[in-house]
Amino acid sequence: MEHIVEFILSGAIGVISFFLKRTMNELDGCKRDIVKIKEDYITKEDFFREQTENRRKLDRIMDILLEMKGERNG
Repeated sequence: MEHIVEFILSGAIGVISFFLKRTMNELDGCKRDIVKIKEDYITKEDFFREQTENRRKLDRIMDILLEMKGERNG
């Protein structure tokens, strides 16, 4: 009878260990994903600053093209 109880207890510990290890691995994966997101994250202010800079560059390109075409007095 003791052997059956020990066997069941060992099996239960094994099953619990399996699920605990799987959960810990998933948690580690989530932590890695969070670190990656933090590395790639751009703030709202940085985004708007870059957009403004891109608009300025496009405006300068447009001005040069219009001057080359002769539609604008430089």
